[in-house]
Amino acid sequence: MSETKNKTDNLSRLGVCEVCAKNAAIYACPKCEVKTCSLSCVQIHKRELNCDGIRDRTKFMPLSEMTEREFMSDYCFLEECTRYAQNRKEERSKRYTHQQRQLPVPLYRMRQEAAKRDIRLQFLLPNFSRHKQNTTYLNWKLHRFFWHIEWFFTHANCETPTRFVDSRCDENQSLVDLLHKYLDLHEETARQQRKLLKDHQSAGIGQLTLWLRAEGVRRSGQRCYALAAHKSLRDNLAGKTIIEFPTIYVSYEQRPPIGYDIIDSDEEEVQTEANAAVPASPADLDQKRPSKSEKEQQPAAKKSKTTAAAKKLPELHNLYDLAASLAAEEEDDTEDIDDDDDESEANSDNELPSESEEPLTTCTY
Repeated sequence: MSETKNKTDNLSRLGVCEVCAKNAAIYACPKCEVKTCSLSCVQIHKRELNCDGIRDRTKFMPLSEMTEREFMSDYCFLEECTRYAQNRKEERSKRYTHQQRQLPVPLYRMRQEAAKRDIRLQFLLPNFSRHKQNTTYLNWKLHRFFWHIEWFFTHANCETPTRFVDSRCDENQSLVDLLHKYLDLHEETARQQRKLLKDHQSAGIGQLTLWLRAEGVRRSGQRCYALAAHKSLRDNLAGKTIIEFPTIYVSYEQRPPIGYDIIDSDEEEVQTEANAAVPASPADLDQKRPSKSEKEQQPAAKKSKTTAAAKKLPELHNLYDLAASLAAEEEDDTEDIDDDDDESEANSDNELPSESEEPLTTCTY
């Protein structure tokens, strides 16, 4: 009696199976909420709807519809996020997310040698796949780089280029020599890749254009440099920023690859903020510090300035004396004029009218 009651309750609550539409639904998918009656119906609904049956814990739900079950689920989800972040902090390979300032000695020497060639070489963290793939080698006896190069041969009728990798490429070789094994049919690699590279092989090295993917510039994912096939790899990389190893596109069209724009030089495009964040090397600090000869020249220059100022002092004093003397002469002249006026007034008062002169008469009307 109780079993039939439970079946009727399930039938009224879940309804009929949405897959077979025959039996009463027993299960409800946590993700898409499809009602099913058996394992076969569950498998059918997962296959047809491409559903994994895992509930989306970040799905939006109005606060009015949330129950105690949803609150507990959100609380557990936040606990898992906190635990995941804590594990990432404790794991050594995931601890740092910024560029390492203290490089190992071999990588530091490689970067210094690259800087002498006017190449800005940068390295990623050890857990990056690009860093693990890098096989670039610096031969200290020959003072020569052997680069790891990633080639992409583009196609007009296909957006996905063909990728090849060379582990050790001499920097003194030209790009023509490095591409020889892919374009010359006498080489085994060219014969094996005939189907993929037939357009490039038929065009020949003279009609191919080479493009270096830009790094360390604005919109680097959409920009590239034009390379000269007859020049060496070292000359082509001069003045460029390389992250781990160069990536070169090979095209039989006289334009950059699809989705890329050409740039001439990254001297004006390098971000000044990134350059300011890089600490100065000891060599740069030594260059900024004044040498002993410069320190000796600085007091001498100061002495020469003081002596020149001292020489100008008598001239200044003479000018002041001249101005003072002129002012004194002007005062003397004004005093003489005032004295003459006083004497003339006194004389006029002392003078009496003579007998010949008639006395003044006054008339009144």
